[in-house]
Amino acid sequence: MKRAALIVAVLAFAVLAPIAGAKKKPPPSGGGGGGNSDAAHKCQHGGYLSLVGSDGTTFKNVGKCVSFAAHGGTFATGLVIPAGHTAALSNAQFGDAFATAPLAPNTFTNCPGDLLAYGYQLNLGANVQVATGGAGCQAVAGAAIGPFKTAVLLRVWLTDFTPPGPFTFYSDGNHATTAGTNPMLISIRDSFFGTIPPTVPFMSPAGDGNLNVVVTIA
Repeated sequence: MKRAALIVAVLAFAVLAPIAGAKKKPPPSGGGGGGNSDAAHKCQHGGYLSLVGSDGTTFKNVGKCVSFAAHGGTFATGLVIPAGHTAALSNAQFGDAFATAPLAPNTFTNCPGDLLAYGYQLNLGANVQVATGGAGCQAVAGAAIGPFKTAVLLRVWLTDFTPPGPFTFYSDGNHATTAGTNPMLISIRDSFFGTIPPTVPFMSPAGDGNLNVVVTIA
């Protein structure tokens, strides 16, 4: 019996000893991982003045921006108006009767048959209407936007009133095409007589949208 007990004790020590002496893995550093740390660095040295959250969150100082990144927030990658700057919407037209070169050459004539409206949206807020028209190619009004105390996320939209709509399409959606950087040409297709909703991709070459408008950040 004593010999059996001794054998059991030796085996138990052989199994437990490596576990007790094993090194523990160090906890991950940085609190939120390298990705958040890298994002927070973008806020430094005035970087927050050109950043806005992908959910429309704005930042009044470096601390607010760093905190947003540290808690997993992501920055918008779309069209952003930096703090103190303005955006101009110009050369706006329903259809493509007027040339958009050098930003993009017109490749075919695309005059809308639907009744339309267009405008812009700031920080995923309310849609601001700039002009209405459609049912043929026509030049329409532009707009001056800003300046603002914080960076602002800008989206251009096109609404098609054809039943079963209205449908609204945005410049970062799958009915939109862009060309250039600053200035940028935004081209958005409509619903094609109510048959193609925003959830279905329907893009055309830049400059051949049912809405074409140039956006310049200054």
